[in-house]
Amino acid sequence: MKYDICIIGGGVVGLAIAYYLKKFDRKLRVGVFEKRYFGYGGSTRNAGHFRVHFWTYENSKYASESIKLLMKFMGETGWNPTIMRSGYLWLISDEKVWKAYEDTNIRVWSRLGNPVIFMDIDEVSKKYPYLNLEGFIGAVFGPQDGKLHHDIVVYGYLDRFRRMDGEAHPYTPVLTINAKNGKVKGIDLGHKTVECEKVIVAAGEGSRILFDSLGIEIPIKIKRKELYVSEPYTLFIDPLVIDTREDSMGLYITQSLRGELMGSLDYPEAYDDLTHETTLEHYIVYAKKLVRLVPILRYSTIMRCWSGNYVTTPDNSHIMGRDPYWPEGLYVATGFSGHGFMLAPYTGFLMARHIIYGETPDIMKPYTPERFREGKLINESLVIG
Repeated sequence: MKYDICIIGGGVVGLAIAYYLKKFDRKLRVGVFEKRYFGYGGSTRNAGHFRVHFWTYENSKYASESIKLLMKFMGETGWNPTIMRSGYLWLISDEKVWKAYEDTNIRVWSRLGNPVIFMDIDEVSKKYPYLNLEGFIGAVFGPQDGKLHHDIVVYGYLDRFRRMDGEAHPYTPVLTINAKNGKVKGIDLGHKTVECEKVIVAAGEGSRILFDSLGIEIPIKIKRKELYVSEPYTLFIDPLVIDTREDSMGLYITQSLRGELMGSLDYPEAYDDLTHETTLEHYIVYAKKLVRLVPILRYSTIMRCWSGNYVTTPDNSHIMGRDPYWPEGLYVATGFSGHGFMLAPYTGFLMARHIIYGETPDIMKPYTPERFREGKLINESLVIG
């Protein structure tokens, strides 16, 4: 078995890269290798939302470009992810936090054409009567943000890749990356080796293990998250609502396209836990915080829960491209810190052009791996969940 390019990881990032590689050059022999089923991991273990509002200019601009591609998804693939611009609603209780949103709106979001709307407490109460607004001073609404059906995006990319003669291998774990004399030679599947000239690691939580096999340290940590889903109800929570009070631990609540209530919070600190377990302790904390914010939900019925992982970096911004000190032909796209789904389309586009044409546009340069060595971090703190 021989390819021009092997992609390790069959989540939305790896599949987006695969799709754009074949779109730009149909002659390329591209293989995607996934240790489980396609979409396993964060690509299907998420709340299916997207946003363009981050604290940093770099991430806000990157997300804006990615969402532009996402809005063209149906036209490109023929798969309809049912996109709704339902918005994000940040509930604010602190004057300093309110000021931070005002400053960022002027400095970043308005410059990029994505201004937010500031609402006083009376406006919030009239528009969202189901919220208990005691202790809040107002809210910030991002109308450009929204929700979609995440599975459709994953399998839309997979379908189009296969239709362009791309080869996708589920349940095919890659054990190591083979390199010799400073160049990538292929990948090792255990029972056989696969030759290729270039390897792209987009394996999410497994990326660090693959780099370890080459003696390369990549600064990512795995943080387990838990999410709860209720039975479906008539749609009444349009936006994704975020409670910014410090004791709410990043609580958010939303409704899926089917009407299911979906929510979580940032608790506990569970790092490097790959079990995908859910805990009663987490649910109890979540339920108490949720009912305080939306009292009517004390009567809702939880149907299921799942856990997934945020693959985080020291600055909560992703890593893409390559380090010149790495073996020639080795690339990475990982460490999305909970934002991989919304950033995947543009990552696929940029990575494909980077690999085929050698392009490294200005918008991509801040995310290359050497920033950690050079101390040029993109410190992002607007991480939800």
